[in-house]
Amino acid sequence: MTTIRRRALLAATALAAVLPATTPMAQAWPTRTVTIVVPFAPGGSNDVIARQMAPRFAAALGQNVVVENRAGAGSVVGANHVARSAPDGHTFLFVSSSLATTAAVQQTPYDATKAFTSVSRVASAPFVFMMRKDFPAKNIKEMVAYAKANPGKMNYGSAGFGDSVQLATELFNLAAGIKMTGVNYKGIAPAQLDLIGGRLDMVITTVASIKGTAAEALPMLAVSSAQRNVDLPNIPTVREAGIDYVVDVWWGLFAPAGIPAAVTQRVNGLVGEMLKDAEFQKFLARYGAGAAHSTSEQLHQLLVGDIGRWKKTVDQANLRPQK
Repeated sequence: MTTIRRRALLAATALAAVLPATTPMAQAWPTRTVTIVVPFAPGGSNDVIARQMAPRFAAALGQNVVVENRAGAGSVVGANHVARSAPDGHTFLFVSSSLATTAAVQQTPYDATKAFTSVSRVASAPFVFMMRKDFPAKNIKEMVAYAKANPGKMNYGSAGFGDSVQLATELFNLAAGIKMTGVNYKGIAPAQLDLIGGRLDMVITTVASIKGTAAEALPMLAVSSAQRNVDLPNIPTVREAGIDYVVDVWWGLFAPAGIPAAVTQRVNGLVGEMLKDAEFQKFLARYGAGAAHSTSEQLHQLLVGDIGRWKKTVDQANLRPQK
């Protein structure tokens, strides 16, 4: 048995031992394979984190736990599948804060605030402000001054209309009182390639998306978190430049509305114990993320608040799909 597998089994055994006693309904659950639906293609942050969670859940629950990718329409296809699934605790949705951004810009076949039971937030990560290598500004104050002196001249890339990168950048425009021209791509990777090539001025993205790419060598002006990131201690926050701007990406676990409260409570406890595991914390850190356990109600309020925030951003920035 490999060291990694042995550690995972030991962590899962310890996790199962500390789970609180629950009602007979929760003790009987699960009775068959549990499916975690990821509403994006394999390989992205949602998929990678879910596949780290699945074997830990399986060992603690004594049932198979599988990850199923259902990509399409900016997470709508997978989310709608879960919303329409039986609320019996055997189907979950693992999704980033794109659940909120999608709800802010699309007419979805479900109401994101009512179609799901929020189970637990799992992790969060800041955005980082990446610039082309020869951009004249060396910090956020200089960048804002440049943008004000050259209205509309600066451009930025995003992963598509209504994605979290676009909305986070437009929120920064509003907070800083500037206007940059957005260029939408089909994914963040091609945007980063154009940034590396000097065809874009800026991309606000995550550490995970630039890790292992040439973009790592580009100037990083700031992080979007309230405090400096422990893994990027020399990079200032946007707030340090006097701009009221705090945004992060989060990942959370949801279930169809109507799932038994006892099951929600048990899974929430399982997530909490998993996030105490040092190996899982190291895994998250490699992707620039940190453990971010929450109660079910806290995740629900986060979702509701984010949808309202992004709808306001869309309206104030007058965002429309590019033709």
